[in-house]
Amino acid sequence: MSGLRGTRDAPGQAHLYLREEQIRLTYEAMLLAWRELSATCDPFQRDHQLGSAHHRVMFLVSTHQGLTMSALLRRLNITKQSLNRVLQDLVARGLLEQRPDERDKRVKRLHLTAQGSAIEEEIFAALRDRMTLAYRASGGQAVEGFRRVLATLQGEGGMT
Repeated sequence: MSGLRGTRDAPGQAHLYLREEQIRLTYEAMLLAWRELSATCDPFQRDHQLGSAHHRVMFLVSTHQGLTMSALLRRLNITKQSLNRVLQDLVARGLLEQRPDERDKRVKRLHLTAQGSAIEEEIFAALRDRMTLAYRASGGQAVEGFRRVLATLQGEGGMT
């Protein structure tokens, strides 16, 4: 494992099995996995003239139909100005719509249109296929452990 920084733990961090080298290797693997998943989406995004920000918004709105803009802002951790640019583009292209909440008309709920859903489903199908292969190769126990690690790294369990 040449080329890696030292493997000693940070002061006060006694780990039974996690050493700095393993954590560095895992973080690098996560970066490379993200690169590969992004590359899986790239051709579809190009075909539909979408950027990665468009895809992230479409994915979250598809997964959480009726999501509010404030919940989406919290989830993406971006500025309102950045999100507005993407939302306005998606609305102008007929891929996303904002509907008033049934109880509070001031609250706008985000929904993909039929066209937006079709595009998001096309992109997600490629991601699902890629991830399914990796999950099958790893086994159920590894998948559940991986999900727990990711949930802990997020600092929260779910979306509001």
